[in-house]
Amino acid sequence: MMESFGAFAVRKLRDAGSVAYRIIAFPFVKIGVERKTDSIIGKGVYLYKGTKLSGRNYIGDNAMLAGVDVGYSTYIAPGAVMSGTRIGSYSCIGDVRTVIGRHPVKGENIAIHPAFYSTAKQFGYTYAKDTSYEEVKYADGDRFIVIGSDVWIGFGVMITDGVTIGDGAVIGAGSLVTADVEPYAIYAGTPAKKIGMRFDDATVGKLLELRWWDKGEKWIAEHAQLYSDPAGFFDGI
Repeated sequence: MMESFGAFAVRKLRDAGSVAYRIIAFPFVKIGVERKTDSIIGKGVYLYKGTKLSGRNYIGDNAMLAGVDVGYSTYIAPGAVMSGTRIGSYSCIGDVRTVIGRHPVKGENIAIHPAFYSTAKQFGYTYAKDTSYEEVKYADGDRFIVIGSDVWIGFGVMITDGVTIGDGAVIGAGSLVTADVEPYAIYAGTPAKKIGMRFDDATVGKLLELRWWDKGEKWIAEHAQLYSDPAGFFDGI
């Protein structure tokens, strides 16, 4: 069924309003966010509704964040495109792409196109009378993807919905992450697989119990010199 003229007109008015907001209003909104959170937001960045910066963040040029909670002192590299994601503190995120949405590929439906199994009308129409396939998967609550604190994700990484990346983990450049990553593990590849650990099990257990990233900046600054000595770190604190 063809889209009605009224629906078409409303859609185009919304498009025009969105463009006007980006050009006229958002530059001032961005300045306010930078001042309020003591953050640096690069050129061409756009923060969609629901995105929150916790403080001392860096968002690189041309990044696009929609509904992303960015933890304290976490930075996101230029060109990242992320949505529905919660990120912990002191994490280092490359030009990551979050991949939201799934299609029935293992016999769940004859057709791949959402018009046959979803009533959401993502593309303006549907044949479905009810939704028969879960198109998106949530990692936690209303967030598709959860990334912990002290995480490093390299350039060109893609993360699918429903994935949780644990505290302290490392994801190698160019990887495709389709399953959960345990804390302090090192993953790489397409699909990403475990290739090592950052520390031994005993040290990982102590770090997860300590959760230094939650200690507050005063505590962290006072103990920062110990971070370069993992062997003596716990004796020093």
